[in-house]
Amino acid sequence: MDAMIDLFTSFSGLLSLGIIAFVCVMGGYITRMALRKMNEEQARLTHADTERRLKTA
Repeated sequence: MDAMIDLFTSFSGLLSLGIIAFVCVMGGYITRMALRKMNEEQARLTHADTERRLKTA
């Protein structure tokens, strides 16, 4: 219980809490960006494949 009190009341505990929050937010941002890039790449490949099939048909 003393560790929790130190985490929320001391300066070093609050800095640690801030870093933990920052890392979580950064992880969420990078995950969202990677998923968006994967979806864009899949859409680009699907569009290119559709155009290729239309030209050969």
